[in-house]
Amino acid sequence: MKKTILIVEDEILIGMMLSENMEDFGYTPLEVATTAEEALAAVRASPPDAILMDISLSGSIDGIEAALLIKQHADIPVIFFTGYQDPQLLQRAGATQPVAILDKLGPAEAIEEVLNNLFS
Repeated sequence: MKKTILIVEDEILIGMMLSENMEDFGYTPLEVATTAEEALAAVRASPPDAILMDISLSGSIDGIEAALLIKQHADIPVIFFTGYQDPQLLQRAGATQPVAILDKLGPAEAIEEVLNNLFS
């Protein structure tokens, strides 16, 4: 059975691209949540095997806070990706014990490698 991936990305075009990448890599993308609230609802409705989470989200809750809220209820691996390289932001994200923190501008294959290592 293919592993399921929840994508949390507030830029819908990037989210759609990531969804296509997940299919190309052999995973099943669940949906593209555009806010932390949508991500929390999606996890409650159908817990994924992993979450690909943008750190910077629209709304009052960012990806880091969303990951903390999710981890209170379910042990779901989180992979952060961000276009920001602010040391304080990365330190805050690292405190949530993600599987990885990837550069949003990096190659999609970096996500594939992390997922393959996670599920191998």
